[in-house]
Amino acid sequence: MDQQNDKKPRTVRAEWLMLSFVLVFSGLLIAYFIWNERSLLMASNVERMRLQTLIIDENLSRQLEGVRSALDSARSALRETSGCTSDCRRILLQSLKRAMPGVRALVMVNRRGAIVMSDDDLRDSRLDDSDYTSKVESMRDADTLYLSQPYENTPGVFNLKLSMAVVTADGGNNGAVSAILNPEYFDAVMRSALYAPDMNSAITEDSGRRILFVPADPAAMRNTAAAPDPFFVRHRGSGRTDTVLEGAAVNGERRLVVQRTMLLSGLGLDKTLVVSLGRNQAVINMGWHSMAWTCGLAWLLFGVMSSSALVLVQRRRSVLEDLETARAEEQAAAAEKIELALNGANLGLWDWEMAGDTRIVDGRAAAMLGYTLEEQYAETLQWRRLVHPDDIPGLDAALAAHLADESRSYEAEYRMRHRAGHWVWLQSRGRIVEHTPEGAPLRMLGTRMDISARKLAEAEIAHLAFYDGLTNLPNRRLLLDRLHHAIAKAARSGNHGAVLFVDLDNFKSLNDTMGHDMGDRLLEMVAFRLQEVTRETDTVARLGGDEFVILLEDLGADPQQALDNAAGVAGKVLEALSRTYPLDGHDLRSTPSIGVVLFGLEHHTINDLLRQADMAMYEAKAAGRATFRFFDPRMQVALDASASLEADLRCALQRGELQLHYQPVVDATGRTTGVEALLRWIHPQRGLIGPADFIPQAEKSGLILELGEWVLEQACGQLVQWSLNADTAHLTMAVNVSARQFRQPTFVEKVLRVLDQTGADPRLLKLELTESMLLTDMDEVIARMTTLKAHGVGFALDDFGTGYSSLSYLKLLPIDQLKIDRSFVHDMLLTRHASSIVRAIVTLAYSMDLDVVAEGVESREQWSALEAIGCTSFQGYLFGRAAPALPAVSVLPAHVVNCTHAEEAGAIMLDMTT
Repeated sequence: MDQQNDKKPRTVRAEWLMLSFVLVFSGLLIAYFIWNERSLLMASNVERMRLQTLIIDENLSRQLEGVRSALDSARSALRETSGCTSDCRRILLQSLKRAMPGVRALVMVNRRGAIVMSDDDLRDSRLDDSDYTSKVESMRDADTLYLSQPYENTPGVFNLKLSMAVVTADGGNNGAVSAILNPEYFDAVMRSALYAPDMNSAITEDSGRRILFVPADPAAMRNTAAAPDPFFVRHRGSGRTDTVLEGAAVNGERRLVVQRTMLLSGLGLDKTLVVSLGRNQAVINMGWHSMAWTCGLAWLLFGVMSSSALVLVQRRRSVLEDLETARAEEQAAAAEKIELALNGANLGLWDWEMAGDTRIVDGRAAAMLGYTLEEQYAETLQWRRLVHPDDIPGLDAALAAHLADESRSYEAEYRMRHRAGHWVWLQSRGRIVEHTPEGAPLRMLGTRMDISARKLAEAEIAHLAFYDGLTNLPNRRLLLDRLHHAIAKAARSGNHGAVLFVDLDNFKSLNDTMGHDMGDRLLEMVAFRLQEVTRETDTVARLGGDEFVILLEDLGADPQQALDNAAGVAGKVLEALSRTYPLDGHDLRSTPSIGVVLFGLEHHTINDLLRQADMAMYEAKAAGRATFRFFDPRMQVALDASASLEADLRCALQRGELQLHYQPVVDATGRTTGVEALLRWIHPQRGLIGPADFIPQAEKSGLILELGEWVLEQACGQLVQWSLNADTAHLTMAVNVSARQFRQPTFVEKVLRVLDQTGADPRLLKLELTESMLLTDMDEVIARMTTLKAHGVGFALDDFGTGYSSLSYLKLLPIDQLKIDRSFVHDMLLTRHASSIVRAIVTLAYSMDLDVVAEGVESREQWSALEAIGCTSFQGYLFGRAAPALPAVSVLPAHVVNCTHAEEAGAIMLDMTT
């Protein structure tokens, strides 16, 4: 087997080496073929371009020889000694021109360059080519053929001139005879040599300037300052007649250039001319590139196909070879896989002989119970003795379900005793694999797995679901369950029980100052002490935070006895939790407030008991804390009344049950100067309800914000109505603002919006604040008051003298008025202390340029006493009770002023306007 395994890789390597050799060899052949093709293509183009330059050279040489001959003939005929007339000369020039297709015109010029005679009757006797005319005088060699620079006579058309000097007998210059060459002719001669569209041809003189270029490039011809072509420079530097050069042109294009220096021997031309032909190398290479790509793709395709074929052959051979090996190893591999799977899943195998009720297990199954395989065999006949007695019915039920429907697996979870004595949770799964001829089950095979860890985790999860994670006490969920059972048990047995609601006093302060870790440790100690002073049958639970609940059961059938027993437990709890707590070297002290409620034969709900115990706990806190209180049914009555009042109050605005009543504020003469808006509630069942009965509930529930905004809108609307009457247009409106309403971030915006929407004069609106608002965030209070003050809104400080604010803040507040509390006005005639306070407030107001209003004036004596100390504004029953419409605006009659009863004054002033 090993030899075969070694031979197989060697065969594969040999086959791949052979294929690699074939691919490399064929690749080299293709590369050589392509390289050879490229060389032939380049050589062919070079040879052809050389031939074309030679053809251009010969054609131009013959043309130039003809031009020289014609110019020499014309020069001889035009001499003065020739005896030829002017007509004869012109005819001669015309004949010479027609004989030479490359000549556009034949002219004779004087030494200044002016045309003396031409082949036709030229009206313009001058040439525009100043460069040529300036050089005529310097032409003194009769045998030299002078070649001019290209001249652009018409846009895009460049002319060349070939000239021979007319020399006098004494060697002087008498002008020149010139042939103006036809550019189209020479362009055609040059273009005939171009056999590819990417080619160009040029004739360059020895200075490096091109005199002919095909295809035409007027811009390059005009640029006389351009540097010579680099290919021309390289050609001249080589010293050879013809050159073949490759490289980058001025525009960056790679080109192949063939150049030839024209051999113009015998012409006597004054310049050396170089003929050049150029091709784009990329175009030349396209021929062999295409062949290279084709050959390369063919080679690659051949390589892929041959490699794929070899892979398929080797794979097929490998499959055939492996089949025999696989068959031999299949049984061993299957057994090994099963063994590994069982080990990985920690599964043990069992074989149940159902006829004799015996089980045989493997080593893994035996190890789960701490036995060796040999020791477990001794227990095969008594395996049921190891099963927990409580789990035997479950095993039988699982077997019965499997026998009833064998399509479902047998599955059971049960406990078996470990060799060490503890119980191990096991999960068994199996199927019947053998039946008797009659169809009765004979044998079952299956697995079992140790699930003790899972069961422990499930128990832990269940514990966390019903117990508090910090104190390990029952949580709210378990408490509610036990309370439900306790209520049902008490109703059946007639015995009473009790619920104790325990809340730690000042726990939040301790938690904030000492840290949450210290607070958690304190809660753990509280839980421990609560368990110490209660029975094992009692339930001590933690609701959350610093709140604990104790459920006491079986306190006795007699209510008084149950009450005494509950009080005894509450006292123990109070004493235990009031002891100091030694924590990290600190002796901390924390007391509880405990609320107790009894339950028994009466119908109780869980929520009712917890709420009543909570109410009793708050009664304990109100009694000074560190004590306990039993639930009093009157608490519930008060709570229900409060809840009912809040519910009715929420609907009062929608039903239009709220009204504003206005109580007048008068001056010293009794004339009404303003009113104070007071809220009244006309309840459909209870009748008129004063603000003292529902404003505290509105403050507590948050409805005060909505009520306050409604009052402000109604008061401003009333101001607008009064502004239409001259008798009431001057009245001011005082509106009380609660601390909660004033501290709203949008309070200023709401006031300004109401004023804007109603159109009320802000100077007539006065907001009354209490001193309690000044206790916190004084800067914010001043900022809001200043903003509203800037819009004309006034401020009054209500119930002045009853608060605790510092007088140093009073000078900082932008207030307009102080209102003396009615308690001082009521007592000022009875005690000197109250009279002194009123006098001090009046004096303080005048010293700060503030108005002062005395509230609660109910008698003529109070009025007189207030006038005596300088008070000028008054409010109270003496001048009128609050009513839904404004009292008549007038000075009080004399008999009212002398009246001694507030009721009379109020009755006389009930003349209302709507």
